This record gives sequence, structure tokens and C-alpha cells, in this order.
Amino acid sequence: MAIILSEQDWHDLWEEGRQTGDINEHGDDFETHSQGYCRLIGEVHEWGMELRDGLELCIYDYHLANHLRLTAQNQDCFWSVLSFFVAGDSRTILHGLTDCVDESAGRTYLSCFANIHESEDWAAGQRMLRVQVCLDPAKFLKNFPSEHLHPLPHEIRQAAAGKIQPYYYLGTITPMMQTVVHQILNCPYQGLMKRLYLEGKALELITLRFCQWQESEQQSRKASALRSDDIDRIHQAKNILIENLENPPSLLELARQVGLNDCTLKRGFRQVFSKTAFGYLHDYRLEQARQLLEERRLNVSEICRAVGFANRSYFASAFRKKFGINPKDYLCHKNSA
Repeated sequence: MAIILSEQDWHDLWEEGRQTGDINEHGDDFETHSQGYCRLIGEVHEWGMELRDGLELCIYDYHLANHLRLTAQNQDCFWSVLSFFVAGDSRTILHGLTDCVDESAGRTYLSCFANIHESEDWAAGQRMLRVQVCLDPAKFLKNFPSEHLHPLPHEIRQAAAGKIQPYYYLGTITPMMQTVVHQILNCPYQGLMKRLYLEGKALELITLRFCQWQESEQQSRKASALRSDDIDRIHQAKNILIENLENPPSLLELARQVGLNDCTLKRGFRQVFSKTAFGYLHDYRLEQARQLLEERRLNVSEICRAVGFANRSYFASAFRKKFGINPKDYLCHKNSA
């Protein structure tokens, strides 16, 4: 039987370990260590370093005492993450984004989980070791002209412009990636030299992962062009999303409903609408919200629910990023006009 832990439960257990002295923490302005024993979880070791503004490197190493099911809402988690699984297996569901995914040793993902409900199953008795490169595209890529960002995933380019969309790309750790991960885990330096060395290795991993994504996209485009029937089904998928604003199907379920595989649906949505399925849904929700504000029949909270946003603060943030004004201020402005 799995022990179910929410985000708050997880934080509470760590805080309990700090208070009892079972978990020791130390660090400086750039580097942090947390290590010891955490009740219900087991032996834990977390390490992190800020490499530059908008770029961080983290290592998570757990020896699990129990079968755990972790749940998270990922509110306001707007950073992009490259995660590399060195040891341990988990089964993950990103509700509304993916069906169940096996995240096992030798795999890697590129993702943003912004406001996506997530659940993970970790089996007892195993070691979970992950290396993660975390980046804020708006800060990390701010010095690159937008036309130079074309080789990057659409969602990364959107995030660099301040438009956050959840996404998830699963891949395989290549031998070159594996070498760099090993070098990170066995860094021979300390102090400033350590930070410089690890920044270089983090940038190398980012480069390798983006190149892998680019090659995969090129192969997918060469594999098959969209047929007219596929385009009709993609438009059908768009209509299903619009008709189910409050409770949209997952990508796999949407693909099943229109008779496409999920890869064709993802690729087709980008070709037909220049954005992902859930990126399209996100923008459509915001445009519907703007129109409802124009009508002035509902308040902001009612509009937030009507267009399918579960969190009002996230709705306000997303609306402001798209239209440059808070929904409440937009409504007041229209009322005074």
C-alpha cells in the first residue's frame, strides 16, 4: 500500500527532520546541501547551485524506505526543467497533459509543469537519483534575438517571450549526455572553479538535449506530411477542446477521440495552428475571458471558472501576460468607459 504524500506533507516531513536534527543543511549564497533521514521517505540528499540568473543545477538522491505516491499541483512552477534519470523508476501522470509515463533510469525529459496536477509512484527499496538543469527562458535567453531561437521548442520560445505553456518531451539519455551527467556527479573542483565547471556542464547538457529534440522533430516532419483527412481530424480535436474548456481530455484521450496517434496530433497542431494543443486551449480561454469581461455580466471569479481556470491567481497572471493588464483592471476600465 502506497503512502500518499501531498506537496505540503513532503515539506512538513522535511521540516520535521530539520527540527529533530535528522536532516542537516548547510550552504552559501550559491550552493545548498540537505542530507539525512526523513521519516516515511528514507535516506535523502538534495543539492542545488545557482549558476547564473535563470539557470540552476540540482541533484536529488533518495534511498526509499516506503512505497510513495507523491501528488503536486505545481502552482506557479514556470521554469523549464531538463531532468536526467540516473537510477530508480517512477510512474508519473501529468493530468491533462500526458497519460501514465514510465520515468526510468536512462531516460530524460524536457518539461514545464506550470499548474499541472501531477502524481508519481515510487517503489520502496530503490535508489532514486536525478540530475536536473532548471532554466527560466525569459532570463536565460534574454540576450538572444528572437529570430535566433527558432531551433528551440515552440514552448521554450514562447516562455522566452513571457508566455508560459505546460509541455512534456520524453527522451533517452545518449552516451554523450551520460558522460556529462557523470562529470557533474563527480565534480573535482570546489568554490568558484566548481561553479564555473558545473555551469559549463549544464550548458553542455542543454545543448545536447535541444539538439536531440531538434533531430527528433526533423525526423518526424520527414516521416509523413499531413493528409487532408489528418487536418480535418486536427480541427475536430480543436473543437473538442473548445467544447470542454472546464475539463479538457488528456492529449492521448483527445487523440483517441479523433482517431489519430498522439504524435501526429501534436505535430499536426503545431503545423496547423502554430502552437501545441494545450497552448491553443490556453490562448482560447484567455480570449474568451476577455470577451466575457467586455460583456460585463460576470465578475472576475465567475469568468475564471467559466473559461476553465482552476486558480484565480494563475488566471490573473496569464491574462496580464497576454493582454498587459489585470482582468480586474480591464473590467473596471470597461465599466468606466
